[in-house]
Amino acid sequence: MKSVLLKLTTCMVIICMAACATSLMAQSTFGAKAGYTASTFRGTDANNVDWQSGYAGGLFVNIGVLDFFTIQPEVLFRQRGASNQNETFNINQNVRLSYMDVPVLFKLRIPIAETFYPHIYAGPQFSYNIRGDYEISGGGIIAGSELDVRKIDFGGVMGFGLDLVIDKLFLTADFRYGIGALTIDKSDNSASLRNEDLSILLGVGVNFGGK
Repeated sequence: MKSVLLKLTTCMVIICMAACATSLMAQSTFGAKAGYTASTFRGTDANNVDWQSGYAGGLFVNIGVLDFFTIQPEVLFRQRGASNQNETFNINQNVRLSYMDVPVLFKLRIPIAETFYPHIYAGPQFSYNIRGDYEISGGGIIAGSELDVRKIDFGGVMGFGLDLVIDKLFLTADFRYGIGALTIDKSDNSASLRNEDLSILLGVGVNFGGK
């Protein structure tokens, strides 16, 4: 786990160095963001699965290439999972998964008075599972166990939002949809369950270089 976090930290340092280099051409930003996420599972075995609430947060670098195009790598901690309720037997089942996500977003923006930047974006995402837990409750009884799920997931992210630039201050808000390409179960006879989530994230950053 420590080696994975070290690699992610090293990755962010490299990204920051790249942002400093490209900032000579256009303005770039370093900042943090956090927000609400709703997740569930998708696949042929995802029957009667409900959405589950969680949160996400982390760091981002918005690398300016052109006024209307930027590249935004991120490192985010994100909660995922799903729930299922059996009303007949009054039983609730919850799966809670924690991930470190590294999305790389390609953003198309509309510059409005060099201050407002409505945008759309899409890009690939690498995810590393930190922990997985299963909980079942009902009839006054709660039981749980740790899940042994696939550590690595690849997927994609798409969404839209608004960037607000005020001198060196960078404010951002975005709504995104993400989906995993790999089933979360790593066994040979694995169930077809893939991560799916919706997020609303708010962020603040500092602009440097460029204009």
